[in-house]
Amino acid sequence: MDKLFFNGVEINYRVVKKPIKNLYMEIKEDFVEIRCNRFVPRFHIEKFILKHAEHIIHKLSQKEFFYLFGVKYDKNGLDVREVFKEKLPPVVLHYVKIYSQKMNLHPSGISFRFNKTRWGSCSPKNSLSFNYYLAQLPKDLIEYVVVHELAHIKHKNHSKNFWDEVEKYLPDVKEKRKKLREFEKKL
Repeated sequence: MDKLFFNGVEINYRVVKKPIKNLYMEIKEDFVEIRCNRFVPRFHIEKFILKHAEHIIHKLSQKEFFYLFGVKYDKNGLDVREVFKEKLPPVVLHYVKIYSQKMNLHPSGISFRFNKTRWGSCSPKNSLSFNYYLAQLPKDLIEYVVVHELAHIKHKNHSKNFWDEVEKYLPDVKEKRKKLREFEKKL
């Protein structure tokens, strides 16, 4: 981990070398990850970070809290990822048990991982994977994601039949999807 200063504020950063053309930045929990090819010199990376320093500092300052099941908490030095790893699986497994019986759809396996883009997925072999970051969402939205992924066991796409299947068990699915999009804006 490297660091530099902007107006007296320390910015921690990590460089990840990849075979790509441009510089990319991702703001993590308490540092910035820069992805670039191996030929980009350090001074160019630091110039890039300083160009975006105000935005980075603003985003990092917002990360002093986290959501757990829709409720906002101060971090207070907690390892949020460990909290999510502990708290999420029992909730998801509870909903999987209830809805797999109701829907008569049974996953071949269930796993959890930290994922940047998806709340959950269903493999071609009907194994479900859930994102630990789901722990941020209110429980009714976690319930929606579980039903959504279970429905993919029967319908591998987002066809009308798929949405009819979800709506059969969650009649308010449209409101839940809207609520999910609104909550995602907070994160």
